[in-house]
Amino acid sequence: MAFLWSFFSTVLYSVLGIVLLLVTLVVANKVFRLNLHRELVDEHNVAFGVMIAGLAVAIGLIIAGTISS
Repeated sequence: MAFLWSFFSTVLYSVLGIVLLLVTLVVANKVFRLNLHRELVDEHNVAFGVMIAGLAVAIGLIIAGTISS
């Protein structure tokens, strides 16, 4: 039974972390008035892609630290 509870909590926290990360990216898109698709696909802006990747890693670390404590 303990294994099942551990598995369920791991899946729940993983889904919660992914949802929070996506919400953060959407909010950043709205706050900074950016168009992710246009910048990455149409204009081939590599620096913008690196910035979004850094933001995703930073927010992911914050969410992981919060969930694990």
